[in-house]
Amino acid sequence: MRLTPEFVSKSQSRLNPLKERELDLRGLQIPVIENLASHQGTYDTLNLTDNSLTALANIPLSTRLHSIHAASNQISSIAQGLPTNIPNLITLILTDNAIASLGTLAPLDKLSYLRHLSLRGNPVTVHEHYRLFVIWKVAKGKLHTLDFVRIKDAERAAAAALFTEPETGLPNALAHQLSVPTTSAVPGAILSAATKAGAGGGAGAGKAGKGRLMTADEKRRVVEALTRAQTSEEVRRLERMLAEGLVPDDAPEAETKADAEGEVNGDADRNGNSEGEGEGEGEGEGEGEGGGGEVQDGPAEVETAA
Repeated sequence: MRLTPEFVSKSQSRLNPLKERELDLRGLQIPVIENLASHQGTYDTLNLTDNSLTALANIPLSTRLHSIHAASNQISSIAQGLPTNIPNLITLILTDNAIASLGTLAPLDKLSYLRHLSLRGNPVTVHEHYRLFVIWKVAKGKLHTLDFVRIKDAERAAAAALFTEPETGLPNALAHQLSVPTTSAVPGAILSAATKAGAGGGAGAGKAGKGRLMTADEKRRVVEALTRAQTSEEVRRLERMLAEGLVPDDAPEAETKADAEGEVNGDADRNGNSEGEGEGEGEGEGEGEGGGGEVQDGPAEVETAA
């Protein structure tokens, strides 16, 4: 649904357990953030959890805003100009979204008061330099917790050593390379391995992660599953699995062998039936020709007798 000015003005605003004024917009399948100016920045916390957002953007100037909760969306980008509208943000929760590039996090460098950030459940978290890069880059290195884990001084020192030149203290080539936004900065093999490692224990499906791009292997498995589907119910079941972020596993070997044997047996039966029909036709024709000969001999015998 869309956030019309009328709907936003009537949305629930309440005091949360932290005694902060919270604008609650959870679970409304909102595709785009818009018309929040209707509240004129009268809230401390903005709750956008469990919607259909693809970008964290279009938040009006809100100097009072301290916390944004946007978990369980499909966010893959962050607007460059966002920090200027929320200069006093302290907490940002982006758990279970689709951020895949370390460069996408570059705008968060300007949030100088940001202290708590969560990116759990995003594809970017499997990047080799994920934690150290975020510690060094976001909020100019002043984060206190990342993914609900407190940042230690040893990690800050390691991040500075990895991404800055020892002589000048300026960002090095690796830092510049990782700061460039890309469609996917996560190598496919690493992402696939992480997906398999985090797969659920249930048989027949692996956890792909809601809202992220599938790997080549996962695409192949989906295509094969659709090819094997024989009824509309099986197709609908696959659609539900994909909507929940699940990817079907490869076909069991026994099932594949059974299908192959069934095809071979079917071909053999069809060949046997064709041969039987051919033999029957040949025998029928032979008998017909023999019968004709006997009929022809009959009149000759009768004439001799006469």
